[in-house]
Amino acid sequence: MTCRHAKWNIGRTVLVGLAALLAACGHSAPGATLEVGPGKPFARIEDANARAQPGDLVLVYPREHGQPYERTAVQVRQKRVIFRGVPGEGQPWVKISGKGFRYSGAGSTPRAIFQFNPGADDGLLVGFELYDAHNDSNNGAGVRINQANRVTVRHCAIHDNDMGIMSNGDGSLRSAVDQRIEHCVIHHNGDFRNPGYNHNLYLGGASVSLRFCEVYASLTGHNVKSRAHFNRIEFCYVHDASNREFDLVDAAETTLPDSHAVLVGNVIVKDPKCRGNRGVIHFGQDGGRDHDGTLSLAMNTVVTPFVAPVVDLSAAKAKARLVGNLICDGGARQARQVIAAARNGARLSNVVGRHNWFSGDFATSVAETGLIRQANGFHRPVFDLFVPPKRHDYRLTPAAARLATVDLSAEDLALPRVPDMPDRDVLAPLGWQYRHPAGSEPRPREKKATLGAYAGTSK
Repeated sequence: MTCRHAKWNIGRTVLVGLAALLAACGHSAPGATLEVGPGKPFARIEDANARAQPGDLVLVYPREHGQPYERTAVQVRQKRVIFRGVPGEGQPWVKISGKGFRYSGAGSTPRAIFQFNPGADDGLLVGFELYDAHNDSNNGAGVRINQANRVTVRHCAIHDNDMGIMSNGDGSLRSAVDQRIEHCVIHHNGDFRNPGYNHNLYLGGASVSLRFCEVYASLTGHNVKSRAHFNRIEFCYVHDASNREFDLVDAAETTLPDSHAVLVGNVIVKDPKCRGNRGVIHFGQDGGRDHDGTLSLAMNTVVTPFVAPVVDLSAAKAKARLVGNLICDGGARQARQVIAAARNGARLSNVVGRHNWFSGDFATSVAETGLIRQANGFHRPVFDLFVPPKRHDYRLTPAAARLATVDLSAEDLALPRVPDMPDRDVLAPLGWQYRHPAGSEPRPREKKATLGAYAGTSK
């Protein structure tokens, strides 16, 4: 299905209006519907996939008593196939467990429960809980996007695998184009047998977008690791990684110009008990290749109690631009916190920006950067900055919201766009905000913008 902006609800009304929706997206008629589950024509998803033709819809119903489908391994090669879970009453997802199966990636065996291979363009996966995918290489995944273009993973829970979602391209900008991960909860992926080399997300290819997701508690690695040419993470809640929250590093694709990463409207929170790398966002290299692009941080709320840098640049062509962010120490009273660091040929002077609020002891670290002190706000710690953060709510208190406002221009919020994304699918930087869990809501309009991920208007 090529209409990427269609909204798919999780209930049982999936077929209502389907023909009209497909027609509106340019299809003359819907494909076949293949049903999987008790009393349905197919007992296993693999069997339905083997029969599916381009444009078909595979509906997966829950097994009896909520039991998971077991040892599921789906290799998708057809274009425009939709795999949709139809949960039972009171259940958010259809469960699929990979326990006992080895997702080796050898021959006809996928490296994930669902694997979209070259040619499986415009695929959609929605409504599943995917867990217990492992292999001897410690990189069995819930989902793998293997060079397929315009694949979307939506409304899924992905946990307790070696990797949550993996993706890869072929070194060009024509492979793994416009991947989207939306409204997903991704957590506790990793493997203690190979610590630090498996992550909640390990992405690559031409471009990827992460929207309205909660990503948290990577077991041993990073919450989001990516080697993609272009990354856009917007209106997500990313927190409590074992290592960095974001590790945006190099591949063949990042040596090309405009290898940007855009983080907008996110809530990013470090675990105060983090034992791994305590940095927040790394942009650069770990494999010796360059990273020719800019890390743009706009309207994010960042909470870190550590001295480790908020932004760590590690490639000669890597740059960073910060606008409208609220960055605080969470009341930790940590001395001499660091806004940015640079290494491997990167320059601190390439870290620029304005209209940011730094709450904590960040002021001493601004001198060598390109940040103009007078264009940003440096404040003593405010311990009642947020309403009830223990309930995952990082809206500002009314008193803090009155102070943390600024006039933002269109130029301030002119952020790089995802290559090849249609105009209709582009989200405005001040159009949305994250709603817990893994949800979205329109951001209230303001005469002056409240800094960070939330408008000052509280409900």
